[in-house]
Amino acid sequence: MTERDKTSGSLGRRHFLLGLGASTLMACTGGAPSSSLLSATPKTDPLSRFRLFADDPSEKWQQHLGRPQSSGGPNVLALSGGGEDGAFGAGALVGWSVRGDRPDFDLVTGVSTGALIAPFAFLGPDHDDDLRRIFTEHDASDIMRMRPLQAVFSDALYDTTPLVELILDYTPPSFLRAIADRHAAGNSLFIVTSELESARASVWDMGAIAEAGYYDLFRSILRASAALPGLFPPVNLRYVSNGQTYTETHIDGGVHMQFLAVPSFAFTTPNEKLEGGRIFLLINNTLNPAPVTVARSALSISQQALTTTGRANALLAVNATQLFARENGLQCSVTSINPNSGIVYDPSKRFSSVYMNALYRHGYRRAVDGTLWTQNR
Repeated sequence: MTERDKTSGSLGRRHFLLGLGASTLMACTGGAPSSSLLSATPKTDPLSRFRLFADDPSEKWQQHLGRPQSSGGPNVLALSGGGEDGAFGAGALVGWSVRGDRPDFDLVTGVSTGALIAPFAFLGPDHDDDLRRIFTEHDASDIMRMRPLQAVFSDALYDTTPLVELILDYTPPSFLRAIADRHAAGNSLFIVTSELESARASVWDMGAIAEAGYYDLFRSILRASAALPGLFPPVNLRYVSNGQTYTETHIDGGVHMQFLAVPSFAFTTPNEKLEGGRIFLLINNTLNPAPVTVARSALSISQQALTTTGRANALLAVNATQLFARENGLQCSVTSINPNSGIVYDPSKRFSSVYMNALYRHGYRRAVDGTLWTQNR
């Protein structure tokens, strides 16, 4: 890094768009953390080599961003949350590969279900078949198990042991070594989780984690980012540093943001105008949904309210990212599920194979026929 990079706030912001000691690490689920365990603070964070916080300044982001590999500016892919709607994103990526104009990405970010897609998108089309299988050959039984008798007294309605096994199956050591190699070449993979204790969003440098060989941590962060509050159990990260044992409890990154494309500091730090580079926002949701009939029950009303909140936050973030792109000479392309697709979601059938296959085909067809992206300059 040059001296100018270290001291210039504007270059720190540009660096994000262009790239867009040792601890013992463990991960486990279930059970409240022991009161004897400590919670890390930003000043004493032993995981700082692997993560930053969403509200960190530009200098911290620079430490985790590589230089762009793409000519003509960086290619950034931001994958949103959306639960089973992630099947849309998987189909879109595979269809994009078939069309033949899917770029290599300098930076890939994922939140919630987007976190489960992101490592495969990061490695490129060679891993499209894994994406297809995850979202078309698996259903609720491969993700979660109902535990109704324990739900009142436990931290979640479902047991996600099947999801643990699914992630393990699709992320063998060879896969994680490939993540590490791409990271070493200068590309970046970020996953967002929400920490309960500090109420802050952690942005994990997954390539650095893979490069260090912390495979269990890598997999646990994927699971944590998709840990829907109340439905899926939180993921407890415990680690030892300098003789102290720390613990953090992490849940769905969607609690803080629907996707990560531009860090907070970049919206407020003065910057020279950029020319070149593309941001792709792949929203695993419907931004402008058609009206639906909502049952007059507490559960149905609450679920619809949360869904509406998530969509509204995603739309605000899309608008802000598009404005940022226009002001900085970047192309911003957005896609989301077409509200007129005719695909009907039944909230009583979470992670239905029929529903996910329909969404996968919807994303795939739109990518192949060239109607996937709406561009903004």
